[in-house]
Amino acid sequence: MRNPTDTAQVNNNGIPTRQPMGFGEILDTIFSLYRKYFLLFLGIIAFVFCGRNLVRYLLGRFLPSFFLKSDIMEFVGISFALIGMGGIIVVTAAIHLGGHITSRDALKQAGQRFWYILACNFPWSLVSEIPRTAIIFLILSVVEYELTPTLFVSIWLVSIPFTASFSAHWGISRLIITFVIRPGLTWTQYIPLVLSPLSIYFVVRWAFATAAVLLEGTSIRHAFKKSNELTRGSWWYVWGMLISFSVISFAIQRILQITVLSILVLMKVEGVTASDDIFKWILRDFTMDTDTLSFAIMIWSDRIIYALIFPIGIIGVTLVYLDLQMRKEGSDIQALATTPA
Repeated sequence: MRNPTDTAQVNNNGIPTRQPMGFGEILDTIFSLYRKYFLLFLGIIAFVFCGRNLVRYLLGRFLPSFFLKSDIMEFVGISFALIGMGGIIVVTAAIHLGGHITSRDALKQAGQRFWYILACNFPWSLVSEIPRTAIIFLILSVVEYELTPTLFVSIWLVSIPFTASFSAHWGISRLIITFVIRPGLTWTQYIPLVLSPLSIYFVVRWAFATAAVLLEGTSIRHAFKKSNELTRGSWWYVWGMLISFSVISFAIQRILQITVLSILVLMKVEGVTASDDIFKWILRDFTMDTDTLSFAIMIWSDRIIYALIFPIGIIGVTLVYLDLQMRKEGSDIQALATTPA
């Protein structure tokens, strides 16, 4: 791996920015940036975590019940996630290219482009959910819809490439099931399967639209055009990167979950009494009294862990975007360095 001190083309953080980076260098840079600037990222994580959970709690508690209540709560959660995602993109680009920025300024810049981020992320989330929906229905149709722990693990594992943590949760699967898959019409469940090859193609082609609309201040149309240009001739490279970020995020998340649950077992916290309970919880095959302390710890630890893992994939996508930008349009990289300020 190239040593940053061996070249004059480095930024203020000692990370090469004008030399092509390989897979290992991008992964190393992801964790280097996250570790070195953890407090900067933590400010954005706190905004997403606290804002999303607090506002949704207040809405759930004080809004009267009506048919759009859950949708409003979902949209509020999405809004915090999208602004947080935008903030991470802005911070990553700024510090990687030698600039300086605060969490507040990054979130402010993302907030000002919220509707652009929304417009770019929605079609990306849609195409990224279609393959996972197809996989779930295909496996369930083979086993006649008997969801066992073993089957759950199977779905879990084959869905990993489509569980990218840098994608905001949209409940797209529910929309697909509601508007595409019709009860009583068995053939409709195969529609996502037929569309999967095309959707996977656009997962890659549109992967950098959000980064483009934020870092270059372009229109939505130009952002998608820019993403298409950057991925042209690099489709398999980008697809491999997206899968890698998903697998790494997924693995870290599960390791941390198992660690927390193991501590609960060792401490003999009420509700978790055996090591088997760890895997039953992970496999969602564990019925627990919701009034127990261990249940509350598990639920909130899962949420905190997800929030901490959330930036990894976003940082990775931003670095790949900057790397492809440098490879294909080397002169434009200079302009990006001063944009997120």
